[in-house]
Parts: sequence; C-alpha cells; structure tokens
Amino acid sequence: MNESTYSVGDWMVHSQFGIGQIKGVDTKAISGEETAYYRFETTDSTFWVPFDQMDSDKLRPVSTNEEIQLAIAALKNPPIEMSSNYKIRQIRIKEALVGNTPQAFAQIIRDLRALQRKKGVLNESERNAFRILKERLVEEWAIVTGVKTAKVAVTLNNLLDSN
Repeated sequence: MNESTYSVGDWMVHSQFGIGQIKGVDTKAISGEETAYYRFETTDSTFWVPFDQMDSDKLRPVSTNEEIQLAIAALKNPPIEMSSNYKIRQIRIKEALVGNTPQAFAQIIRDLRALQRKKGVLNESERNAFRILKERLVEEWAIVTGVKTAKVAVTLNNLLDSN
C-alpha cells in the first residue's frame, strides 16, 4: 500500500464510522514511532486510518452508480421475512453492517421495515440499526448520484412504503 493509492478528497466507507472524505494526511508519533495516517471527516466525526490499514475489510471506496442501482433494485424486491428469533435477526443485521455494501444495507432496511409493519414496533437495537443503515445508504446514494440527501431520503421512504 502506498500513499498515492488514495487522494485528499476521495470518499471512503468505513464499516464502523460510515462514509467519510479524506481531508488530509497526518503523521503521528505513537510510542516513539512515526506513522502516516489519512484523516477522514464524516458528518459528525473525524477519524484516522494508517496508510497500511487502508486495504482492511473495514474500509472500501465509495460505491459506483451501478452498485447504488443494485441497492435500489433490492429495495423494490419483496422483503425477506426476518426470523422470529431475536438472536438470528441480530446476526443478520450484523452481517449487513460487516458486509458494508449499499445492497446489504438496502436488503436489511427493507426487511426491518417489513418487520416493523408486522410487529408494529422494532426493539431498540433494531431501531438503531434501521436508522444507522438508512442514514448510511442515503448518504452514499447522494454522494454517488449527486442528488441532495433530502431528496434521496424521500425516494428511499417512497420505495419502502411501496413494498
């Protein structure tokens, strides 16, 4: 991995922090050892990733338009029923978060919305996952397509309501 692989201004998606833009390169001395980091900014935080960890499973470049279209197609598909077993539902949600793709997010969002309609309410962890995944999908969709997040959110809600 070398520094020239990514540039200031590039958008990346971190599985824990969400979508962020590279805003700079910083060098930090930790335990006397100098390490170069990319500095990322998200809508509500800043995080640093060492150059040598940019290829980790937790970080990926922002999606292509084709990948966003696959997510939209997933939203249009009929929902897959979520298990009645809480632990199995949590595993599915965690897999979507770890998978860190718009299509995985769209499928879980769609299926959680269907579960919400069926049960009337989601439990707290499901509500949080639904909110976080929806925010991440909306933000990435907006960045990739150049459409304002408010308009993307309306489109997403319309797709969820039509299913």
